[in-house]
Amino acid sequence: MAEILIEGRRVCYFECGSGPAIVLLHAGGSSGKQWAKTARILESRFRLIGPDLWGFGGSEAAPADAELTHDHQAALVAGVIEHLCTEPVHLVGHSYGGATAVRLMLREKGLARSAVLIEPVLPLLLQLAGEAGLFNEYVDMARGFLRDVAAGKLDEAWRSFLDYRNGPGTWAAMGEVPRERFRAQTRSTAAGFHSNLSNPTSLEDLERLSLPTLAMCGGKTTLPDRKVTEILRDHIPRCRYEIIPGAEHMSPLTHPELIADAIERHITRED
Repeated sequence: MAEILIEGRRVCYFECGSGPAIVLLHAGGSSGKQWAKTARILESRFRLIGPDLWGFGGSEAAPADAELTHDHQAALVAGVIEHLCTEPVHLVGHSYGGATAVRLMLREKGLARSAVLIEPVLPLLLQLAGEAGLFNEYVDMARGFLRDVAAGKLDEAWRSFLDYRNGPGTWAAMGEVPRERFRAQTRSTAAGFHSNLSNPTSLEDLERLSLPTLAMCGGKTTLPDRKVTEILRDHIPRCRYEIIPGAEHMSPLTHPELIADAIERHITRED
């Protein structure tokens, strides 16, 4: 992993390949390394850059006195692009990173030329679209994680979260090494949940997005995640929509070939 300083703090990132630049933003509880399989498929045709967001992977915590937000993460991504790229990039964001990608698209005009949003976590959109039941489902899961963490019940927090995302029994079937890796990300993941719950992105914000966008959803994902992608489809002016057959929420890990193919087709279409 390489590193640069942004706002005086270390930001780690991986880089490989050559060609038009794609910046890949990872999910919560993860790091830029989650894109390794996708990057290997694309690196012969594209330059791939995968930063660790503030507090994740090897990057330091955010240089902010206030609670971490997706706008702080968007500022990190803007800094990475400005440091490493001389032209606008193709932006790909998954889950937590997808929500950050949307904030970057709203805040930093001219840094990106297209976007791929894979199940971005934007729960407020559910409430604004009249989906109170799905909004409450996500909020209850997030608050349950935070409540268990505050009580020191880390295994229970991660069991509930990962079983919600990837199906019952996910945590029970996991070995101790990956469990410990998740436990080590507890603090940053809790901060990520706070970011998700406070993300102010509105339906009107979506309608102001001008980049050609591909919204993607796993065919077996949770109902809140599916509905958010449908809201993106219906409100972003230049948005196409694809469903990833057989995939749950963590499609970049489980279905990298399909993700890579969709990214390349979207970029080729826009170029």
